[in-house]
Amino acid sequence: MAESKTHWMLCTGKDFASTREKVYSFFTKSILLSYDNISVIESASCSAENARFWEELEEGVAANKLVLRGFLDELRAEGCQEIDDLKKLPLGFPSKVLHLIAHLLDGFIGIDSVFYNLIEDSHWLSDKLRDAILREPDGYWLLRVEASFLSVEAASFLHITENKA
Repeated sequence: MAESKTHWMLCTGKDFASTREKVYSFFTKSILLSYDNISVIESASCSAENARFWEELEEGVAANKLVLRGFLDELRAEGCQEIDDLKKLPLGFPSKVLHLIAHLLDGFIGIDSVFYNLIEDSHWLSDKLRDAILREPDGYWLLRVEASFLSVEAASFLHITENKA
């Protein structure tokens, strides 16, 4: 049975159609994600001129922060309380979690990403870009992407398969 994932993608373009093409191109070229099907939902997507734009964007960033917090909690559960504890981090599940944290922080999209900023290749929104959008919202879009896949292993180059047997 197919599973699904929703991503919110921030990008620039003159209209919905041009931004949709950028999103499709991004996922086609991605080496980190390989979904069986991708749909950009026009009715849920919006330009920065739409009242929903900031609410959806902030919810996406907040969701990414929750994902990050969950990964950090996983590391703490493995005994990693301070930066020096990383030297003792066992290989396997704990080091995969660390790797996923690095990807969230450095801007590589993954299956756990909720919001992704194509403009800055980031899971966040810089103050500089926020100011630019507020000054001149025309041309900025937030697109809702619905992706489906048969297995996490096939969809994501980086994934966690916890095996605590």
